[in-house]
Amino acid sequence: MNTQELIASVREIGGELTLRGERIHFRLPRIPDAPRLVEQLRARREEVIAALRELAPCGSPYCAGCYDVGEGRKIHPPRCGEAFLRWRAWLEGKGRPQ
Repeated sequence: MNTQELIASVREIGGELTLRGERIHFRLPRIPDAPRLVEQLRARREEVIAALRELAPCGSPYCAGCYDVGEGRKIHPPRCGEAFLRWRAWLEGKGRPQ
């Protein structure tokens, strides 16, 4: 199992992984698999830290790059990708409802 698969496994069972400075904070449900995942996280600590730094702060794979606005709150910038622009053009082409 590589580092990305390990992080995905934690999330699949309902766990949370966050990075605070150089420390990994996690919450895992109490299931038989949890101790094994903790040991793997500890064994790959540096790799997990590097991988978490590459992910969006909110952990969403669909995030466009959220940012901290203070007091631990994060917001997402407005969407601006190609799919959104196509959708917006389609919506504007429909005109106002009458």
